[in-house]
Amino acid sequence: MADDFDRYTERARHVLTLAQEEALRLNHSYIGTEHLLLALIGQDGGSALAPLRALGVDVDKLSPAVRSKISRGYRSVYGEVPLTPGAKRVIHFAADEARRLGVDRIGCDHLLLGLVREGEGIAARALEEQAVDLEELREEVTRGGGEEDPREPATVIDGRAIADEVHKEVAARARALNRRGVTPGLALILVGDNPSSLSYVRSKGDAAEQAGIFSETFHLTEAVSERELISRIIDIEEDPRFHAVLVQLPLPEHLNESAVIHAIEPTKDVDGVTSVNQGRLLQGEPCPWPATPAGVVELLHRSGNPPAGKHVVVCGRSNIVGKPIAAILMQKNPRANATVTVCHTGTPDLRHFSRQADILIAAMGVPRAITAGMVKPGAVVIDIGNNWIPDDTRKSGRRLVGDVDFEGVLAVAGAITPVPGGVGPMTVAMLLSNTVLLAEQSLA
Repeated sequence: MADDFDRYTERARHVLTLAQEEALRLNHSYIGTEHLLLALIGQDGGSALAPLRALGVDVDKLSPAVRSKISRGYRSVYGEVPLTPGAKRVIHFAADEARRLGVDRIGCDHLLLGLVREGEGIAARALEEQAVDLEELREEVTRGGGEEDPREPATVIDGRAIADEVHKEVAARARALNRRGVTPGLALILVGDNPSSLSYVRSKGDAAEQAGIFSETFHLTEAVSERELISRIIDIEEDPRFHAVLVQLPLPEHLNESAVIHAIEPTKDVDGVTSVNQGRLLQGEPCPWPATPAGVVELLHRSGNPPAGKHVVVCGRSNIVGKPIAAILMQKNPRANATVTVCHTGTPDLRHFSRQADILIAAMGVPRAITAGMVKPGAVVIDIGNNWIPDDTRKSGRRLVGDVDFEGVLAVAGAITPVPGGVGPMTVAMLLSNTVLLAEQSLA
């Protein structure tokens, strides 16, 4: 080790000092692999384990796993303590890993590789229990750039702030229409008393009024028949006050959602859900884009992450999110021009594809399905998920999470949207933008 000591980074030297302190604290007369791993865990609050976090390893479990395998000595130990043969092998392997990776300096990440490669000590067993693979870790260390270029936590994209910008622009467009004698009108059709749907419709109506858009909610009973609902939609569409119509989904089970959606007149289809508008979208023809995909496009551009030339991986293939966002981003226009891969429940190795993404869009409807190990370092992660999970600490007994493990991915990604406060506010903003668009088109 003496020959290579001058090649160790300051942080790696500090780990060796911490390892000795761990040994002395436990009254051990040696420094073993377990002390080296505990020192890596303790270095800067565990920042030395960033490559493991990037692979989706729950590093919080490592320290208890190591400590459960060792016992405290009975007598205090003082002064210098020697390395065990296993720890010496780790030091040798760390230097070899640095050479293998073409790096002059030996850092904490190389010590971590050495611990995995040693394969026999307590540390190796703890890492094996967490399914740490040497080749994957080596690849991650190479990607990460080493500790001389530590990765900063992801930028959190503020969907609320960007939505506020869109709201102001929508309000200005609505005022311009007012000067021409037109007030944009939005009809919201709600069937039944689903609490979430009631809340969504109320928030959309309030936002519309604030933007200078006339809005009215038509609340029908859950027992309404399909024929009655379609008849009501046609009546509302014939009302000249309304330029845009939205049927709040989901509908009660006895109603055919497809039949109801296709009853909407395409020129008043504010959420771009009819077959006519979806066909126009795929062809690249002018039409209202579905609000959530439209919101994603705005988030990417306004946060400084344009998709042109990027590899976008969309996880999810729903008709209202996955398919349209893929169709939009592959278009030949300046706001798109991405290479798009769509993954779904039939994709055998989702991680293989998700780690290739420059921009990863999660629209799966599965809480925290995307973990840190599934994300390429520095990628932009857009979380469209909207999932309620139990939480006994909340008065409501539940809380809202996305399809992405936010805290874990935050340490790996370059930028990420939170849930709530990311895509959600943009969906409402783009619905209002589409309403004004349809009102503008009515004058053409």
